[in-house]
Parts: sequence; structure tokens; C-alpha cells
Amino acid sequence: MYGIIYKAIEQYVVNSFGNTRWETIKSDSNIPIDTSIMEQPYNDDANYKIAVTTAKHTNKPLDEVLFDFGEHIIKTTSENYSIFMESRGNTMRDYLINLPNFHNRMMLIYPELTPPEFRVSNVEGNALVLHYISTTKGMLSFVKGYLNGLMKIFKEMPEVKVINSENEINKEYTFKISW
Repeated sequence: MYGIIYKAIEQYVVNSFGNTRWETIKSDSNIPIDTSIMEQPYNDDANYKIAVTTAKHTNKPLDEVLFDFGEHIIKTTSENYSIFMESRGNTMRDYLINLPNFHNRMMLIYPELTPPEFRVSNVEGNALVLHYISTTKGMLSFVKGYLNGLMKIFKEMPEVKVINSENEINKEYTFKISW
């Protein structure tokens, strides 16, 4: 997924605030981003820093920017890289169950990739628990946006409850998702 993440963030900022604002945000964030290179490694720290810079230059609350980033990554992936979506399943439930395996395969293909870790547990007929583990604090709104984007793509409206948030020791968010 490397550069797809940055491409999605760029498209969100350009569509919402214009190309000039994107260039300012990119420059001010001091993160070397070339959205024409799809094999560019990324990590949550870089995404968070870009979100902080975007919030600063747009006067939007940081949580809102993070939510929008998460949601837009799914939108961009669905519209421009549908093979990535299709390879993970035809329903949101299947997608989430396959997401950890997909990330593991991507890390084998792209060893410089440092994505967050997804795990799924307690899979039942109508529910599952999704774990999002990251070395970056403050990504809860991002994951909520990501899940909201999935709901829109799959046209499903499961109940999503945050059952565990990060703390000083644990940088994991846990969600119970029920259909």
C-alpha cells in the first residue's frame, strides 16, 4: 500500500482545500512525500504529522482531519485500486478478517513498510473484535474514519463500539463490530 496512503491524503487535501494548500502542508510537515512513487514507505507517525500540519493550515480540529484521512484512504483505494479492496472480501466482515493477512503479505513484498498492525479476534456469526496496534499515539479518529469509509463502500451499517483505547502502556485500540 506504500504510496497509496499518501496519494489518498493528497487527494483529500487538494479536493478540500486546493493544490496550493497541499504544497504548503507538504512543505511544512517536513516529510519527503512523492505521491507519484507508489512504493514509497509510510508509517503512522508520518500520517499523524501530516494531519497535525493539515489541521494547522485549515483550522479544522485534528480529530476531524484524522477521521477524514482514514475515510478518504478507503475511498481512494476503492476508486483507484479496487484490486486491493476485492482481494480482501465482498463484505465488510470478510474484509476485516482478511486485513491482517493482507498487511502481512505487503510487509513481505515491501520490507521497508511499517504499517500499523491489525488483528481480529472473537469472530462470531454476527460480530468480531478488531485490534489496531500502532507505535503512534492519537490515531483513534483515523481508525474510526477508516471504518466509516468501509461502511460506505460495503453499504453496511454495523454497530462499532470502542472497547479499549490506548493508554500509557498500550498503543492499541480495540473495537467490537456487530452486524
